[in-house]
Formats: sequence, C-alpha cells, structure tokens
Amino acid sequence: MIKIVSLAEIQRVVDHEACIAAVEDALVSLAEGDVAAPEEIALTLQPSGDVHVKGAHIAGGRWIVFKVASGSFPGSANAGCSLLLDAATGEPKVVLDDGGWLTEMRTAAAGAIASDLLARPGSLQVAVLGTGIQSQFQVEALRRRRNISSLNVWGRRIERANAVASELDGRATDDVAAAVADVDVIITATSATEPFLFKHDLPEGVHLTAMGADTVGKNELDPAILQAAHVIVADDVSTCARVGELQHAPSQCERVVPLAQLVRDVRAGESVGRASQTEITVADLCGIGTYDAAVAALAADRLGIV
Repeated sequence: MIKIVSLAEIQRVVDHEACIAAVEDALVSLAEGDVAAPEEIALTLQPSGDVHVKGAHIAGGRWIVFKVASGSFPGSANAGCSLLLDAATGEPKVVLDDGGWLTEMRTAAAGAIASDLLARPGSLQVAVLGTGIQSQFQVEALRRRRNISSLNVWGRRIERANAVASELDGRATDDVAAAVADVDVIITATSATEPFLFKHDLPEGVHLTAMGADTVGKNELDPAILQAAHVIVADDVSTCARVGELQHAPSQCERVVPLAQLVRDVRAGESVGRASQTEITVADLCGIGTYDAAVAALAADRLGIV
C-alpha cells in the first residue's frame, strides 16, 4: 500500500539548511557519476500551462524518485508531488503530496549554492528580479549561506514589489537599472519571454543566478550577458541549451561548467569559483531530477519512512 505524506508533515521536518546540504551532496554524487537520471519530460499546453516530470536515483540511495510539477495554468498555483519507489524492488512506496513546495525548496537550494560559490566573498548586496514565490525562496536560502547586507526587489508592478520587499526586509523598485546598480548578486526568477536585463545594466564583478528560463521561449537575460561572462555554470548543460538562457546563446555552450563539477572541485580545494573580483559570472539553472531525488530522500529519511 502506498503511503501518502502531506505537505504539513514534510514542512515539519525539512528546512532550507537541510535542503542545501542534500542538494550539494547530490551534486557531488552527480559529478562522480553516481546518479542515474532519465531525460526530463516536459509538456507545454496552449494557451498556457506547463507540466514537468523529472527523476533520478542516487547510488546507494533507498529511493528512486519521480517528481511531477505543474505551473502557469490560469487561476491555479504551482502544484506537484513526488513518487518514491523502493530502489531494491522497484515497488512504489510513498507519495510526497507537497503541492510543489519541495520543488521551490530544491530550486532555491541550487540557487543558493551557485550564488555562494560564484559571488565575491563577504557580505552581499543582492537584487532579486521577480516577485513570485521562488524569488522569496531564493533570498531565504541564500541567507543560509551568506549575510545579505542590502536587498533590492524589482517587479513590473510596484505594489507587488513592495509586498515582497516588506516580507524580505528589502527595498522595492520598478526600475531594473536602479535595482541592480552596485550589487554583488542578481537573481532573476520570472516567467519572461523577452530579455529585461542587459549587459550595460551590470556592475563590475557581479554574479547572476538565472532561474526563470525552463521551457522553450523563456528568456530573462540579453544573450550578450552570457557572451561577456567570464564563467558560465549550468546545472545540466544539455537541458539549459534546450530550455534555459543558453537556448538564446548556443555559441557559449562549449565553455559552460556543470554546477556539479564546480561543487565537487570547490569541495576538493581544486577551484575557487571565480578568478578575480571583477569577473562577471552566470549560473543558468533549469532544475534537474537529481535535486528532486535528494530532497525527497531527505524528507523520507527525516520522516522515518522505511
């Protein structure tokens, strides 16, 4: 019989710190070739609505995980759940009925890891561009890794930007250039299909974590930003080349560093992420099944599911 676990049960045992640690460990496993993951299944309906199916098994892990997530449906919030199969028998055992919350958490964890590894050292001045729930998760997760000395929140609707800024103890603006002036980190988390951030907007030495582009046609960054970046990292190069920011700058794909490789190399003392304080760095993150497997296993472990 399949056990169904509610969101409330999951939220009692899973937090940002644990998700970041689980995702980071999973990235090391991925870099070492210890993750089996199928290609993502992505379905886009017209006029709107996206459904993504991702999954993975991390070597030595108790669970094979498949996560279904949906979003952009009119009048509906993002939704999702994870199915856990016993890795020894292949039997379905658990459904984590999280409503998409674990997806938000693992996405924020990956963003925090990338920003922490690629931003300049010390306290950070941060701009978050976007006012959806993931924007808030990104800031909350990054605060587990770095002190944020100032936070600018940009949104097309200033009333929404004000609301998010109030939640996050930041300052709201509807001017992109004002939001990113003199910051150390820019996080983009929107559903934009046309660039709204341009190379001439960027301060020297800034790091960008781009989260919004995850389907064909989505685009937040002017491709000239990727062309100018000294370092580009992606959680999965082929996926980002198909649906991330890299789909709009295919000539840059050959020099992209997998996030898993960066995490492993930094942990081993073989990389420091950026070579100088003045470099521009970019993380193009679309989300991968490895993250879903990591946080689902984390939840199951903390809930004592065997």
